Amino acid sequence: MTVAVAFLQPGWADWEAGAVLALLREHLKVQIEIATPTGDPETSIGGVLAAADYRFDDPVLSDADVFILIGSDAWSQGENPAISSLIRQAFADGKPVAGICAGTTALARAGLFDGRKHTSNGQDWLESIAPGYAGGDHYVDSAKAVTDGKLVSASGLAPVTFAAAVARLIAPEQEELIAGYVAMFAKEFAAT
Repeated sequence: MTVAVAFLQPGWADWEAGAVLALLREHLKVQIEIATPTGDPETSIGGVLAAADYRFDDPVLSDADVFILIGSDAWSQGENPAISSLIRQAFADGKPVAGICAGTTALARAGLFDGRKHTSNGQDWLESIAPGYAGGDHYVDSAKAVTDGKLVSASGLAPVTFAAAVARLIAPEQEELIAGYVAMFAKEFAAT
């Protein structure tokens, strides 16, 4: 069974976690595990309390198959060396690593954007939070998630395409299901 770890900081963004975790767990039968900085529950922007399975520095996290960093203003406060080391190694091992909204700052600080297409909440914003990050020449100004190999990045306004991009890395054979998931959300914006 595929195991995905979602990293939740204090004030994690409900709408960013909801789309990806629901798609993976409900439709692709991925086991979801939650890591927080201290292993204590963390409350979302909307007041949802998420129980944690692990601390950010728990060595067992390296056994997971997929790493998902959900946005929170807390990511902007500086580098977490345990996370940087973990996602660098996971990516080097060929495992999918994904960050949305401020979660992309951890990817930038870990050097994962060096030489790879990526996006975030805006290039100027990303550079202000992670000054001098490697890879700025490969920034893509996109309203949708951007995938480069096993790396997925998205702004906080792209939770559905982020979910789909992560799912495509885990279960490419499920393209019809994944495309249907995206189409279901797109109906809200379709002309009536």
